Amino acid sequence: MIKSTNEQDSKKTETGLRTVQRAIDILYCFTLEEQELSLTEIANKISLAKSTTTRLLSTLEQNNLVVKDPVTLKYRLGQGIYYLGHIAGKSIKIREIARPIMEQLRNKTRETVNLYMLERDSRVCVEQCEGLQSIRHMVKIGEKLPLWAGAGGKAILAYQSPAFQQQIFEQVPSKEKLTQLKEELEKIKLQQCAASIDEREVGSAAVAAPIFNINGEVKACLSVSGPTNRFTSEVIEKYKLLVKEGAKAISEKLGYRE
Repeated sequence: MIKSTNEQDSKKTETGLRTVQRAIDILYCFTLEEQELSLTEIANKISLAKSTTTRLLSTLEQNNLVVKDPVTLKYRLGQGIYYLGHIAGKSIKIREIARPIMEQLRNKTRETVNLYMLERDSRVCVEQCEGLQSIRHMVKIGEKLPLWAGAGGKAILAYQSPAFQQQIFEQVPSKEKLTQLKEELEKIKLQQCAASIDEREVGSAAVAAPIFNINGEVKACLSVSGPTNRFTSEVIEKYKLLVKEGAKAISEKLGYRE
């Protein structure tokens, strides 16, 4: 039976797509815990014959996407991956990524949702989804706020270096407040979430979670805020789960992997 040209083309396309997928599978074999892998380890991970895996690795190596150590004969990701990642990182706009997630969070809580970015020794609101309640808490886009007060500021500050934190500590108005802040920052790192009631502004409360970039750094956070009377202890616990879920989704879209 003679196959038609369309059938042959379709088969070639299918084979090509399968080859591309296998090459992608190889690249995803590498993790922070397993940065170097042998041919056998890679073949086992993707359930592929060594001969086929070798051919794919050879092509990836020619394109500088993987590098083979001449001594250990193990493979690791090459400079080509770093270069592509650098370009991707430059093209990613956190506001565009965060916006749909923020809208979902706003719809679930009906409260104002803010995206804060670290700027020198302050945090700045760069995006906002206004709350759906008649009485709601608002922050101006571009407004600079302290890092040592409010859930959003503390969610960012908790993940900064000790030297940076020390600079911020000098802004805290009292020793009592400073002691409380230091204790709270430790808890925030454990829970990956911060909360505040009548702290930066009387009558307002907030819950915030850190956003991690591809390097595991925290330069931003996601926050839900509203009038204090609506933020009961039960509501705060509920919002902590929701805001952490939202921040995690944004972090993953930025390339972060735990």
